[in-house]
Amino acid sequence: MSRVSDVIASKHKIENARRNKRNREMTNLRNMSEYKARLFDEMQKIEVMLSDPDIDAVVITIPDDQFSRFSASIYSPEMSAYDIRQDNIKANVFYIRHKFVSI
Repeated sequence: MSRVSDVIASKHKIENARRNKRNREMTNLRNMSEYKARLFDEMQKIEVMLSDPDIDAVVITIPDDQFSRFSASIYSPEMSAYDIRQDNIKANVFYIRHKFVSI
């Protein structure tokens, strides 16, 4: 009888571990979606600034806790219209310009 209870207990541990992993993944996806939505809103403001012919680039500073999310987001299709360059001296400073495609 103890073997059956050991198997059931092990099954419950595995199910709990899978559930916890799934919950962490869902939380991570939700947080990333919220971050991308806020980033999209901020990029619309930057777009307005870049529409001024006197402004060549917008310099932004990314907080350290958001650095990895921003680094992942700059390669998304929504950001493909921009030339985003990282500063050589400060890692969390970026220059955002319009991307010009020459034909």
